[in-house]
Amino acid sequence: MTLEAINMLQTAADGSFLDLFTMMPCVGYLLVALAKALKIKMNRSVFENLVSELRDMWPHGQIPQDEHEVLSTALNQLKLLVRAYFSCNMMLGSIFILPVLFVYIKSWLGYDVQFILPFGYWLPFDPYQDIKYLFEIVFFVMTCHCFLSALSMMAGDLLFIVCLSHITTQFALLLVRIDKLFHVPIDDQLVETYPLGMYLPFTKNKQQLEIENNPSSIDDNDRDKRIEEELVFIIERHRALIRLSSDIENMYTFSLLVNFMNSSVIICFCLFCVAFVEKWNEFIYKIFFTTAISQTFILCWYGQRLMDTSTGVGEALYNCGWYTATHKTKKSILIMIHRAQKEVHITTYGFSVISLASYATILRTSWSYFTLLINMYKE
Repeated sequence: MTLEAINMLQTAADGSFLDLFTMMPCVGYLLVALAKALKIKMNRSVFENLVSELRDMWPHGQIPQDEHEVLSTALNQLKLLVRAYFSCNMMLGSIFILPVLFVYIKSWLGYDVQFILPFGYWLPFDPYQDIKYLFEIVFFVMTCHCFLSALSMMAGDLLFIVCLSHITTQFALLLVRIDKLFHVPIDDQLVETYPLGMYLPFTKNKQQLEIENNPSSIDDNDRDKRIEEELVFIIERHRALIRLSSDIENMYTFSLLVNFMNSSVIICFCLFCVAFVEKWNEFIYKIFFTTAISQTFILCWYGQRLMDTSTGVGEALYNCGWYTATHKTKKSILIMIHRAQKEVHITTYGFSVISLASYATILRTSWSYFTLLINMYKE
């Protein structure tokens, strides 16, 4: 990154406007990748604890059908997004390397071609001079730097995505447990199409069927004890998920600020290069643009999902059959509803909340920068 930054400064001093702007996306990408890799290294123990706690929360053994559907949906979404993001980054790295490799193969076959390098590094020597294997060594080093940068970026982003995916999945499982917390029989007022009526088959166990058939066998103490134990589990799990979300924010908040600031600039410069530098049949900055907006969207989408699932806890508690519980349980539920109304979110160092609204803001900012650059370039 240092060599490319030095070359960029020299280009700026020479006054080459277009060459400078074609280098900006690469330098910005490297800055974000370096910030994320450094943060992971500095907070290794926190990441290990995070992975350990999320592993312990994962359901074991046979699980109900409704919980299985939540897990299946979350895992399918995660696999799709991870594969798409990985493919974009690998395509981005390959699109820089393949043209150079193609020229080298043509030269090896005997064609008279002019050698090129994928990146504009500042080097204290001429990499094109006639020294055996000099060009090959420089090209190999640049290729390694290219894919190491992509892997560093993916390591930070995918770890963030996977952790948030697990936390949001645990929030969703918590909503399922809350919906089944109270057994409310269907009557003239509660019909099967209402949510409480729809969850009746899940809350009907063998003991409850016996209670309906023989009302004299009802043991209120056992029922209240079971509800209290389940509610204690829900409260402890809810607090743990809030704490883990706070750990993720503490680890990623600064790197996300750098990421989002760079994303606006990178998207802007990529649009400029696509419009004024690249030919219609060239794809380097088109793929760079696609990767940048995809990466930002995935981060914002999981941030939005965290907000939605966390606030859903309060709604699920309000919609459950709390009115059939004891006074002590009602007070506990009321306190939990008040806490759940405060959404759990990830911020960019306190400046903005990561959500789909912030994604729209980044796109609007990038477009504003792009129109400003067009006016400067035309003048």
